[in-house]
Amino acid sequence: MEKSTYYVVINLQSGSGNGANVWKIIEKALLEKKKNYQLFISEYAGHTISLVNQLAKDIHTTQQKDALILIIGGDGTLHEAVRGLGEEYKKTPLGYIPAGSGNDFARGVGISRKPLVALNQILKAKSASAFDIIEFQEKEQPVGYFVNNVGVGFDALVVKLTNNSSAKATLNKYNLGSLAYVASLVKAYFNQRSFPIQLTVDGKTTAFKDAFLVTTTNHSYFGGGVNIAPMAVPTDGLIDVIVVSKLPLLKIISLFVMMLLGGRHTRFKSVHHFSGKKIHLETLHAVDGQADGEELGKQLFDLDFNPATRYFWFAN
Repeated sequence: MEKSTYYVVINLQSGSGNGANVWKIIEKALLEKKKNYQLFISEYAGHTISLVNQLAKDIHTTQQKDALILIIGGDGTLHEAVRGLGEEYKKTPLGYIPAGSGNDFARGVGISRKPLVALNQILKAKSASAFDIIEFQEKEQPVGYFVNNVGVGFDALVVKLTNNSSAKATLNKYNLGSLAYVASLVKAYFNQRSFPIQLTVDGKTTAFKDAFLVTTTNHSYFGGGVNIAPMAVPTDGLIDVIVVSKLPLLKIISLFVMMLLGGRHTRFKSVHHFSGKKIHLETLHAVDGQADGEELGKQLFDLDFNPATRYFWFAN
């Protein structure tokens, strides 16, 4: 069923202000196409969660089959939107127009990173597309969700350094936000030590004494277009895990170059790939963690991962 009413939830600050620029383009297009919309501005961390939860509740209660929640923002904003749906409204589809620094979810599932093209993908859709997301849970903590990846170790430290980088905002102004991640790589390398983990995939446990980067993902990309898991498919119901052991600096640089060139890094002996439906990850030392580019802090992690499905309204 075509959508005629759009509840637009936007993070104007996503991509260091790119959200506001994208909204100017989208608003003009919606007006030209005479589409009905209501605007909801996400004003603080966690606000998108409550906004989407209330909108999904209203749509469900009033049975508005022609209404769509349209998210405009980065991967962090989309992360909050999925959390807002939770389990109760998990079948409620979302529209998504990327406006962040990395936009890895859009890249991974085929949503255009050009605002008007992404909008047209939404307007042309006749039904929702199902994509994998992943549920994760720390012991005795509420269930969380992520649309891209949860990482511990090196990539999480890169995220922390990038999020606190003064260069990120400048680069975003020139649509070069991905370079902010690259700039943090060398600094993170010298600050990240190897650490021991235990990884259990569908009941089989493997121990690593010298893990350096551990990423659990449902599609290929992380860090603003780095092809970390080229074998990952966002519709196969499986979780992919990449574990990289500590390498000398020149080799780690070579590894990341291989990632950027299409995922050839999987040829390295120090790169280990796992895939399954139930994942358990335990770190034996405190390390940095991240979920969809949001910092989880430095701590011991004891995480369970399970695949889940959410729905997105767009025509690929």
